Amino acid sequence: MRKDGTVELKESLKEHRARLGLSQEELAERIFVSRQTISNWETDRTYPDVQSLLLLSELFETSIDELVKGDVATMEKTIKETWKTMQNWALAAWGLVAVGFICLIVGFLLPTGPSSLAANCTEGEVLGIVLFVAFWVMGLIVINKVEIMKKQNDLVTYREIVAFSKGEDIEADEQAFSRRHPALSNGLKLSVSAISGFVVMYVVMKIFMG
Repeated sequence: MRKDGTVELKESLKEHRARLGLSQEELAERIFVSRQTISNWETDRTYPDVQSLLLLSELFETSIDELVKGDVATMEKTIKETWKTMQNWALAAWGLVAVGFICLIVGFLLPTGPSSLAANCTEGEVLGIVLFVAFWVMGLIVINKVEIMKKQNDLVTYREIVAFSKGEDIEADEQAFSRRHPALSNGLKLSVSAISGFVVMYVVMKIFMG
């Protein structure tokens, strides 16, 4: 129980389950999930989605608001903090790309001698290309970290639960490609980013090298 007297979902689940005399396995069967899922909810490892909350509220003959009351404030805080962190990481990624692009431009503009590593290129041009690729790769790594955070925190589900508990409209596209194929979606994003980076580098090289 929290300081404000509200009960967390994990405690509420245990209390209602005990009141009905249900084991974790029996409760799991009633709402069509696994026993391990119930265990995870009651130990605060994971959080039920909106559909599961609906089934729980019907089984326990209570409202979703009562079930999640002690967790809504925490979820809202988690969402805000996580989004802020993700925005900072996204800005960092774009910052790395911008630095790499500047290095590429400067490398082609600086009057340096011929490179011993690449024919028809100066030392500055080679260094600019190397730095651009390095910063672009670092940017991709940071962007991938943002995608991992989204998956780990299951922000879509949290947002839906918070909205539902407040009686707000829930906007969730279950047919969205990123929802149905998260791994493939992330892979495509990284591939497109990598390809676009090399296209930009190629265009810059053509502009300055002719």
